Parts: sequence; C-alpha cells; structure tokens
Amino acid sequence: MLMLLSVLLKLTGVIFLCIAALGVIRLPDPFQRMHAATKAGTLGAGLVLLGSILSHGEMDAVVLGLLTLLFLLLTVPVAGHLLGRAAYVSGARLALAGGDALEGVLRRAPHPLDERIKWPPNQPSGARKAGPDERQASAPFRHLVEPRGALKPLPALQAVRFAVIDGEVQPPAERACSIAKGNGTSLTAHVLIDTHAIAAASEQAQMRRQIRDRASRALLALKACTLRTGSEPVLVYDEGDPEQLLTCSEAPGRTLLVLPCKGWFHHQAEGRRDLTTWDPDGLLRLPSCHRGPVLYTSGKALPESARTIVVRDCGEEHLSALTEWALLSGLWDVTKLVHVTSRPGSPSHLAGVARRFGCDYLQLAANGDDCSIPVGTEDVRAVILGHTPRPLRTSWYGTPWRERIAPGLESDVLIMEPQTSAPA
Repeated sequence: MLMLLSVLLKLTGVIFLCIAALGVIRLPDPFQRMHAATKAGTLGAGLVLLGSILSHGEMDAVVLGLLTLLFLLLTVPVAGHLLGRAAYVSGARLALAGGDALEGVLRRAPHPLDERIKWPPNQPSGARKAGPDERQASAPFRHLVEPRGALKPLPALQAVRFAVIDGEVQPPAERACSIAKGNGTSLTAHVLIDTHAIAAASEQAQMRRQIRDRASRALLALKACTLRTGSEPVLVYDEGDPEQLLTCSEAPGRTLLVLPCKGWFHHQAEGRRDLTTWDPDGLLRLPSCHRGPVLYTSGKALPESARTIVVRDCGEEHLSALTEWALLSGLWDVTKLVHVTSRPGSPSHLAGVARRFGCDYLQLAANGDDCSIPVGTEDVRAVILGHTPRPLRTSWYGTPWRERIAPGLESDVLIMEPQTSAPA
C-alpha cells in the first residue's frame, strides 16, 4: 500500500514539474514564468520528495527528505520574490492587462533589457518587413535634409549614458542628467573597474580593494549629484575592459556617451608593478568603441556670453550631420557657428545648418591638418570634431589633450569618429 502511494505521489509530482517546465517555456512574461517555476515547481518537487520518503521508509531517509522539503519551502519563495523584483526593476514587459501596482513604489528602467542591448525581437511569421523606402521615410529629421547633395541626418537621441569616475563624478553626471531630462531619454550611469589595472599591480588583491573602495566613494558622490538634479539613472556596475564594456551597437546618434576630460576606471588608484608599461589612460579611445557622439565636459562654468560653437572640419563626411544632431538635441544654446576648415571658401552644409538654427556663420582657415582651432576664437561654448585628436593620450608630455585644440580651452568637446561600417 505504501509503495503504491509512493508511486502516485511521484507521478503527481512529475506531472506538476512538467506543467512548471511548460509554463516557463510558454508563458509570455518573466513574472508569469516565475510563478510557474516557483509554485508548480515547488509542489512537484515536494510531492516527489514525499514519494521518495515513503518508498525508503528508513529514519535517515525520512529526516533527510523532510529537511530537503523544508529547505525548498523556505528558499524558493524568497528566490521567486527576488527574481520578480529584479525583472520589474530591469524594465521587463508586463503582459497581463491592468495597471502597474508598483508604479511609484519601485524605480523601474524605462526600456526592457532586450531593447537596451538590441536583442532581435520576436516577429510574427506573417509580419511584413518595412522596405528601405519606408524606413527612410520614417527616419527622424528628414524634413531638415538639404534638397540636393545633403548627408543623411543622424537619428534622434534616445539614451544618455555617462561614466562615474572617482574625483570626476560631478561634471559628466550633471551634464548627462540635464541632457536626458531635456530630451526625455533614458539615463544610465556606468561604474566600471578596469581589471587591467588590477593585473598590472604589484599587489593585486590590495589593488582590487583600493579600486573598489574608490568606486564606492564615487557612488556616494553620484547619489548626492542625482539628488540635486532630481534624476534617477539606471546604475550599471561591472568589472573588465572598459573599452569592451562601453561598446555600443546602436545606430550612431541614438546614444550619447558623456565623459570627464580626465581620469580613468582605475579611479586613480596607485600600485602599478615596477617595469610595467601599461598606462591607465584610455578616455580618448572610447569614441572608437562607442561608435557615436561622445561629449567630454569639464563642468567649468562658462560666461553667459560664451555662445559660439566651433566646428573643426578635417574633411569628415559626417561632420555636418553631427553638428545638426547636437543642435537638435539642445546640447548648447548658441548664436554663432564658426567653421574652421583647411579649404576656406568651399561650399559646406554647415552654412545651411547655421541658417536653420538662426546662428551667424563664419568660416575661418585652419592653421594645419590637426584638430587645432585658430588662437583668439572667443566665447567658445563647445568644439565639435569629426575624429579624436592624436595621440590618444589625455596628457602628452604634461600637456592636457584639450590644449592641443586651443590653449586654455575650457569648453565642451563633442567627438564622433567616422563610421567605417554600417551600424548593426
């Protein structure tokens, strides 16, 4: 009799486990899948355990089975609650009808994770893909394109992300919060730890602790900054190669990366091993990884009269589109556009960009082939570059990298590298 009851309990448990597995596979959102896994899964596993206890019948099997069942009942509900909370906070879609009962209670990401990492969404088999003409017609800012020979404009800004580096937290955080709020976009703060710095240290464990402590201090400064600005960025904490962690596969223009003008993700911790050639200096390599606009800001308060934007034209084809995108995104309030070019007198789409935004247009001759602008350019609010100044070092023989653009430059610098391949 006990053996028959044991078999029935095991069969019933297996049926519930199959139902739980089917629910995990077929239910539409993570909250329903979590419900199937925790409720039906726990019931099925519990019944299988009870059947095993009855089939063995010995005291040690009974004690072990009951302890296992107790462990399941104590841990699975907690795990389900934490998984559901994590799914909600990450912005997972809600498939059930009705309101969001947790709105205003828990902070929630504005977009689901698959949209943020551009995972291809499931498309119904009967859905028709938009043709190239339809995609072009639906592109933003199409009405701003010049009638003939103009470049395709960049898409609208959809996300702003910024680096959190100890000692350089406030400038990029405040600037990113302001831009995201002005454009109604998502906001992400990246707190990264460069593992190359740990590998190059003489005492790696001590270096890791030191960097993590400084990153924690940067987080406290970030919290104070976001409280002042009234913003709630999504926080991303990770360890690895920052150039890989900040790689962006979005179409150039959809995501803006805001960085300080100095510092790195070892958070200025010292402890490099002797005779090690690795140098923690990679800020100017990030535009090539980000594949889109990168804004370097020092946070220095400029005078109200600084309303000139300087565009250094070295022949990059995307420079006019980048300038138009920056003005459409409201990065600065400017009244004058200075076009510095090696080909003075040649026609440029930048004149049309200045005209559309009501800015005075002035064309100046460049002094050389580098990214420098003429000395004496006054009231500069920002400089736009079509490629990163070389060498890719924030300090070259003791000279800050913005000094290579103009002596004493304190303005923002917006950079976007040429795109060598079509965006994914």
